Amino acid sequence: MQKIFLIIFLIGALVQFACKKNSNSGPPVVTDVRTPAPATKDSTFTQALPGTLIVIQGHGFSGLEAVYFNDTSAYFNPVYATDNNIILSIPSSAQTAATNPSVPSTIRIVTNHGSTSYSFTLYLKTPYISALSLDSTGTVLTISGGNFVGVKKITFPVPGNDTALSYTVDTSHTQIIAKVPPGTPSTDSVRVYCTFGVASFPYPPPSTIASVNNENAAAGTTLTIIGTNFLGITNVVFPGGISGTNLQVTINQITVTVPSGITTGDTLRVVGSGGTSTSSFVFDNWMSPSPGFQANFDGTSGGIWSPPSASVNPYYGWDQGQQWIPKYNAPGAGLANATGGYVELNPQGVQTPGESWYQDDMSVTTDSGKTWTANPSTDLIGNYALKFECNVQNWKVGALWIGNLIPATNYNWTYCAKFEPWKTASGGTWSTNGWATVTIPLTSFLTSQYSLYQTTGTAATKISQIMGGNGHGMLMFVYANDGTTNIPGGSFDMSIDNVRIVPVK
Repeated sequence: MQKIFLIIFLIGALVQFACKKNSNSGPPVVTDVRTPAPATKDSTFTQALPGTLIVIQGHGFSGLEAVYFNDTSAYFNPVYATDNNIILSIPSSAQTAATNPSVPSTIRIVTNHGSTSYSFTLYLKTPYISALSLDSTGTVLTISGGNFVGVKKITFPVPGNDTALSYTVDTSHTQIIAKVPPGTPSTDSVRVYCTFGVASFPYPPPSTIASVNNENAAAGTTLTIIGTNFLGITNVVFPGGISGTNLQVTINQITVTVPSGITTGDTLRVVGSGGTSTSSFVFDNWMSPSPGFQANFDGTSGGIWSPPSASVNPYYGWDQGQQWIPKYNAPGAGLANATGGYVELNPQGVQTPGESWYQDDMSVTTDSGKTWTANPSTDLIGNYALKFECNVQNWKVGALWIGNLIPATNYNWTYCAKFEPWKTASGGTWSTNGWATVTIPLTSFLTSQYSLYQTTGTAATKISQIMGGNGHGMLMFVYANDGTTNIPGGSFDMSIDNVRIVPVK
């Protein structure tokens, strides 16, 4: 009897094993692919981006050994692999038609009882261009953007052969360096043809004006304009719609003679085949000072102790004498190409290390009553800068300290900035070779102690810290010997004009 029961048990076990084996007797079957999100679980698709989390549906997935996307192996967690569903992410490194045109475009599932393939396309995001930049020769274009995978060709709006002579794509597929085909371009677009789309961007690229060497250049002088993409620029328009002359144009620089007849300040414009670009700053703003002006030193009487009335010129500075009487040059006197009057720092006595006092033509102070354009309660300090014109030759020692004077602190400095361009100039000497605009961001002002510049000071974070509580800003310029040796008298001679606080962003 025991033998009979044993035989019956063995037969039952064999039948059960055979039934289980028969349930997966053939290869697995894939019916569809969907997203794992419950809200969209009924939505299926036949293509996806590498890196996408998906659910493969079907049956016969028991005994799963491997999953491949275009022959790239994918990691799977057995916990999320049942007989009917496999949840996994497509490998971000999986091949696409852009990286390998011969990819099979399939999902391949391998189990211990067979394998199957399911048609499925892996694609990449559409390429895009965010910026263009020509080199100094105008023959090499840098194309910045993204998804530059499977680039087939790059075209330009030029007659004849419009394709790039050559190009290279970086490994991150975000930048292309292309050699521009010859020919005069029309205003259209450069196009990058990729496997999964075409990216385009206006061409020639729009020009930008970054700066000029002198924002208050006098008529007849040569102005240098720095910027980008000046290809095709044919005109520089000054305030009043007056065109400059003697244009010399390269990709990133224009030189032009400032015309006569300008009577008011306004923006500067460059005009060409790519359109018109406008400066963010005002050119010749000394002619019509804005509330950001602190001093332009343009009195009418010419007497050092006889400042004009506020109605004549409200931007003259502090009592025209500019405190401690630095050298004052009336309009039409002194240096050539000056925009009216200006003051001059030219100490004649020997300066010992650490000396930064106000006497001996070492300092100049602006008027305490001038309003800044900035709103101290809302404007960001990083959006504003101190600007002025200066004229100096062979500067190679000492520093210009610029401190703010707050009446509540008995006119001691609470913040101070330092200007010493000679330290980074070629040969250790800095010359403006005429008048030049200086720009010092307000974030360069550091906390001061005893009216001295402190390299360890903390940068101002609010405009109100420099302006003071009355909404006005008063500035003091001082030539200081912050070195370790004496500075001979007469070795420093800097003229200053058109002091202003203006937005730069």
